[in-house]
Amino acid sequence: MPALNGEMIKGILSVYAQGIQISYSKKVEQDIGMIDSFVLHPVEIERIPYLIRPVPDPETRAGLNWSMEMNKILHPNFFQRSQRLLLTFYNMLKDAFGQAAKAIIGALSKDTSLAKVKDSNKRIEEVRSGLTELVPNAWEPILEKYRGRRVVIERKGTNGTLLESGVLEDYSSKYLLLREVHLKESEILEKTSLINQKKSFGFDILFSRKVAIIRHTIDGSSN
Repeated sequence: MPALNGEMIKGILSVYAQGIQISYSKKVEQDIGMIDSFVLHPVEIERIPYLIRPVPDPETRAGLNWSMEMNKILHPNFFQRSQRLLLTFYNMLKDAFGQAAKAIIGALSKDTSLAKVKDSNKRIEEVRSGLTELVPNAWEPILEKYRGRRVVIERKGTNGTLLESGVLEDYSSKYLLLREVHLKESEILEKTSLINQKKSFGFDILFSRKVAIIRHTIDGSSN
């Protein structure tokens, strides 16, 4: 993971309700003592462009578990598809509720009787803004169709625009989770090569949607 100063931080990731922690594999000596972890708070997390996890060696237990997870992503069974349909239906209702609530708030802001009340427009706008953050679009038809497919991510690299491919596992209003990503940026490849692995088997990456978008899909029959 890139720190806010651009330095790559490596370690074991732990996720909490109010932040994330990366525990270093080796302690780092600093003037104030031996540092063994790095903590990011919610405001800082918003500024992180991506999180990278090396794909484990397929000959290991972790690699076997990873292969089983990939098989479920690429070839979901009936139960898994049914679960996703239920989640999609819930997200559609959630989006519909959010849009309806924002429409009602918008109509209230145009009410002439309310407009006469001091600071009413300001308060209504605060509520509408809060609803947008509370109920972001949870279901996106295009991305839902692309789940389990190899897609092409477009993002800005050090030397211009980059196109990198990976399998879309899931998405949210803020992030895109891709498996088996083929990285092309030499700077990142150089930094990730410092991770203690004899051989690289690819990367799973959580991209911030502020820096990455899905531009294409790849025809699976051409592989």
